[in-house]
Amino acid sequence: MARDPACSPREVMSRLYQATRESPAPAAAAPAGFSWRAAGVTVAIAASVLVAVNVAVRHLEVPLGRFISSGVPPMPAFAGLLLVLALRPLLRRKAPRLCPDGRQALLIYALLTVGVWLAGIFAVRPFLPHLVALQYGSQSNPALAPYVEHLPAWYAPRDAEAIRSYWEGSRDGAVPWGAWLPVLLRWLPIFLALFGASLCLMLLLRRQWLHAERLSFPLLTLPLALTTEGGARYSDDRRSLFRHPVMWLGFGVAAAFNLLNIGHALLPTIPAPGYAYSLGSLGFARPWVPFNSIALFYLLEVIGFGYFVPLDISFSAWFFYLAQKLVAVAGTAAGYDQPGFPFFQEQSAGAYPAVGILLLWGARRHLAALWREAWQRAGEARLAWVGLAVCSATLVGWAWAAGLALEVAAAYFLVIGCFVLVYARMRAETGLPLEWLFPYGLPKEMLLNALSVPGVTGLGGARGMVIFSSLAWLSRHHLGQQMAAYQVDALKLADQARIPRKTLGTALVAIFVVGLALSFWSHLTAFHDVGSNAAVSGAGEYRGMVAQQEYQQMASRLAAPPPRDWSRLGANGAGFASALGIAWLRARIPGFPLHPLGFIVATAHGDVTTAFFPLFVAWLLKFTVLKVGGLKLYRRSLPFFLGLIIGHFTIGGILWTVVSLFISPEAARSYMLAFGG
Repeated sequence: MARDPACSPREVMSRLYQATRESPAPAAAAPAGFSWRAAGVTVAIAASVLVAVNVAVRHLEVPLGRFISSGVPPMPAFAGLLLVLALRPLLRRKAPRLCPDGRQALLIYALLTVGVWLAGIFAVRPFLPHLVALQYGSQSNPALAPYVEHLPAWYAPRDAEAIRSYWEGSRDGAVPWGAWLPVLLRWLPIFLALFGASLCLMLLLRRQWLHAERLSFPLLTLPLALTTEGGARYSDDRRSLFRHPVMWLGFGVAAAFNLLNIGHALLPTIPAPGYAYSLGSLGFARPWVPFNSIALFYLLEVIGFGYFVPLDISFSAWFFYLAQKLVAVAGTAAGYDQPGFPFFQEQSAGAYPAVGILLLWGARRHLAALWREAWQRAGEARLAWVGLAVCSATLVGWAWAAGLALEVAAAYFLVIGCFVLVYARMRAETGLPLEWLFPYGLPKEMLLNALSVPGVTGLGGARGMVIFSSLAWLSRHHLGQQMAAYQVDALKLADQARIPRKTLGTALVAIFVVGLALSFWSHLTAFHDVGSNAAVSGAGEYRGMVAQQEYQQMASRLAAPPPRDWSRLGANGAGFASALGIAWLRARIPGFPLHPLGFIVATAHGDVTTAFFPLFVAWLLKFTVLKVGGLKLYRRSLPFFLGLIIGHFTIGGILWTVVSLFISPEAARSYMLAFGG
């Protein structure tokens, strides 16, 4: 970013993420008519798709491990959008009143991204076992027994048979709703508060990100290309996307890649590229041992979307990953063999609050204006500020009422809120189709390491640690982060399609409640039928194992409190300083090629990341195209990468998912696509 000569040193950080000088947001065009009837039809269509998705989750995904809800965007959301667009000509002739227009199709897509994700592996699925893992584990592990009494009676199921059948399955497959329903209804305000807090935060930042900074939202190129002008906006000659030969060339590359891999799964003698290559096969010796964990993943969707990512971010993502590996090599050469060094994820966790502070500082004038507006008149600004305050107080108050010390509860949800803010920003600015753009588990672990176990128990006793562990699913997984990401996507789509925000907000809340209820149904019926221990074709549900490990670790920490890990705290500080340093250099040096968000992407997943190689390929292709042919050639190449995305999602995400249902589990697992990373 070029330095603004009118900007004093004190103003440097405020301009970090601004692509242009600060100026009042342009007035949005008045929304065209979007009746409540049209909104109701849209929500009904999305809810119908969610019913089908949850039935599939109940009978295929949870018991058999045939993951159909994964991906960013979730595969069923993409498939639902394709289905709606394919049915429009028929509905236009047979039932024109039910035929969704382009704006409704975009709204259906936005609603499905939220609803389908709730049915997936990172929302309800990790929440449920954290309610019952301590009670179940205490039956075989006496060290856990003293801590069961610290779970309040209203907080989790108490019926022993209901808890047992969740893990082992019931004889008749029935769900003991009498034990579960009251608990879930008490937790509903917390889920609504999580959803509402992130939505209010996104509403407060909407104008800043969409209009003042004009973030590009690369992930939305897909639904916009499919629904807007036939995709002509991404074509150099304004041809419809599906009539463009360059798009079909990209589609063909993705089809060939996937069909070869599918053919190999069906007939192993067919040669295929596979989906990854590990450098560990080269057998690096000391001090180059850290290079053995590098894996080159052929994620075509990341290459496709990565082509739309700003060059400084994609460059930073692979550059910093290799730089961290070289630091590890240097440490090995120096004889410093501490496990985990140089602590990728701890550095990423430290960078998160630094970027969060920079984002709020850069938006301070905008937020101050909204604060004044909220006091002057009722409207969206007042609703957003009040909603954010009420939802935040609900979250902290709930944890405090359960037994977590007020100071710890406030600090924990402040850290979670920071991660929500930065994660949403990464979605808006990078659009990477990856789940793990945050260091999983680190919000809780970083805070616990900073406070220490004696510090937490000194404030809230053993009960405080028990409740802290019961809320660990918010740290290990990312309900708040992903909801904010899809909410800001929805706000951008509404802005593009001129959908009233009141209509959008109402529809989002409605689909969240419907999706949450359906997800509770699909998971509880599946787990009480086959048992969490025997789910996923007998391997056991991984989120359940994580919950049991969380309580076991809690018990061992309470029995022998560990000292602060100063190495990891130092890595947190190094990540914080690195993000600030990169930001300072970007503000000082015109055209500085590194970006703090790229640093987070490079380190978030740890020592092994799926993002490194595909982002390197995307960066190299985009850099070469711009150098050789400039913006003209870049624009001409866009249909190819859209075709790559569409082809990979269609063949690898939809076709292969269907085909894999009719072949042996071993053959299906031989080609396991990592949609979402």
